[in-house]
Amino acid sequence: MHGHRLLSAHTHLTLELVRITAYPSGLAVQLALTATGRPARRALHQTRPLTDPADPSARWSYLDVWAGTDYLAVADPYLPRPDLQATATGICTYRSEPLYWLPVPPPVRTVTLTAEWPQIGLPASVTTVNLAVIAPQSTPRRT
Repeated sequence: MHGHRLLSAHTHLTLELVRITAYPSGLAVQLALTATGRPARRALHQTRPLTDPADPSARWSYLDVWAGTDYLAVADPYLPRPDLQATATGICTYRSEPLYWLPVPPPVRTVTLTAEWPQIGLPASVTTVNLAVIAPQSTPRRT
């Protein structure tokens, strides 16, 4: 497992790697995007339900993420986590914790993450994460 790492930070925007967890059949990659102020208002607008036929700007956008080793994955990035304390105080916030699955067999030494959401002000960033190779634990033998 690989833990927290800041991937991108801009005014009112942060993108973090929450964790990478290795399984025998692949890797689970979880990110967290937090926006406040104007970027948060833009994110809420970009991810709103498109049910109003009178809405002339009926389009969506999301955080675009490409995660890869030798395999490239693009997954559904919309897993909102509202900040209830900030909402209660009147602060406009947006938080999403998308989870991506990379079906790659171990061992995996590096994962490259590319992320952007230009519609809310998050420019493209590329990060390569080096993963420690952990040897499988051996089971003690009974004698």
